Amino acid sequence: MKTLIRFLLKSKTFFLFLFLQIVSLILIVNYNQFQRSRFLNSSNAVVGGIYEFSYSVSEYFKLKTVNDNLARENAELRTLLYAQENELNFIKQDSNYQKRRNFAIEKDYTFITAKVINASTNKHKNYITLNKGAEDGVRPNMGVINTSGVIGIVHYVSAHFSVVLPILNTRSQISAKVKNGGNAGSLVWKGGDARKAFLEQVPLYFHVEKGDTVITSGNSSIFPEGINIGIVREFRKENDNFYFIEVDLFTNFNQLSYVDVISFRNAKEQRELEKKEEME
Repeated sequence: MKTLIRFLLKSKTFFLFLFLQIVSLILIVNYNQFQRSRFLNSSNAVVGGIYEFSYSVSEYFKLKTVNDNLARENAELRTLLYAQENELNFIKQDSNYQKRRNFAIEKDYTFITAKVINASTNKHKNYITLNKGAEDGVRPNMGVINTSGVIGIVHYVSAHFSVVLPILNTRSQISAKVKNGGNAGSLVWKGGDARKAFLEQVPLYFHVEKGDTVITSGNSSIFPEGINIGIVREFRKENDNFYFIEVDLFTNFNQLSYVDVISFRNAKEQRELEKKEEME
């Protein structure tokens, strides 16, 4: 505090001079028209310059937000363009796409086309991995087909992939029947030959012949009725009540490329209603 007082006393002449200069300037501006107009013009220019500088600074700091928004929009556009290019290439590579689409319309269901990225056929518990998952609308217990016929049923699903339990799995059971008429039986696979499965539990009173087509029965919410599975190769009496039917599969599981995951809009409603019936 003492230092400040000493500084003021020491510089009192300067501050007095500065004060008198300011008073003189005020008197000149207030009582002289010419000087007043020049002062006002100059002050307006200074204030305008300050405002312009302030606006420029403000706009500069906004550039980061603008750049971030542009970068995000560019990323979204690139993603959309990439997805469209992939879809176009996908359709070009998949020569049977339109044929399967027409078939889906005929059978009154929608489908999600996926590419097989991994598969096995030489085990008892084979599997197929697809490049589509939950984010694409794939859910467990959806049927999987291609133009040849039935492939299997979706078993596990992650965000971007799904694993299918194919016909070529000893745990697989698909409701099927002989096309020319007949009660639904269970299509199973017993290992070994990847082109052969078996239709069990078909009653003897139904007429079966070699060469008959085996199709899905439609007795579930997984597959619509009438999707091809194979043809009857051999059949015999399993016991006094049922046939044991050997089926040559239409699908060559060693050459899978593109498949369709079947999507029924009302499948969940049907399953929930059937569960209620089972609980009573």
